[in-house]
Amino acid sequence: MDRRAELAEGALDYVLVHGLVGLSLRPLAAALGTSDRMLIYHFGSKERLVGEVLALAQRRLAASLEPPGPDVRGLADLVHHLWAALSTPAAARVTRLYLEICVLAVQEPERFRAAPERLRGPWRAPLQSGLVAFGIAPERAAPVADLILDTLDGLALDRLVATDPARVDAAAAVFAELLEGHHRATGAKGST
Repeated sequence: MDRRAELAEGALDYVLVHGLVGLSLRPLAAALGTSDRMLIYHFGSKERLVGEVLALAQRRLAASLEPPGPDVRGLADLVHHLWAALSTPAAARVTRLYLEICVLAVQEPERFRAAPERLRGPWRAPLQSGLVAFGIAPERAAPVADLILDTLDGLALDRLVATDPARVDAAAAVFAELLEGHHRATGAKGST
């Protein structure tokens, strides 16, 4: 592994523990056994370092997600599968980072507006394809994918702060069943 990749890995590990809000290069560099100047040398700017950290976080999350298997036969199964993947401790750390990025995008849109999409965007196309495979009309797959992603975002935020994570898990299960029920009630093609 080259030094830049090693620093990016270490920076992601640091950010997953300490957060991104208020990230300062000096404490990060000290934790990585280098200097803030060397971080700038390797990444060009703090923004590029953050961009690399986000890209690496997305790759880690994608690598941790098992592809849906033969037991995923419908929308409810798909949502259950995604929720199970997002509920692991490793995924929860990346989810926390994603939610932090969303807050930063609101607070500092000129710097962070595109950042949430860097983490979320790679999930949209495969989800849309899966929805079409389950009978969602192609023109409806994009908004249904966004509905699923937005709902899971909200549930993930709730789970991070909940005193009773089982309550949130139950809500995710109900969402999956409601989505499946609506899909069946509308005749599969078209309306979901």
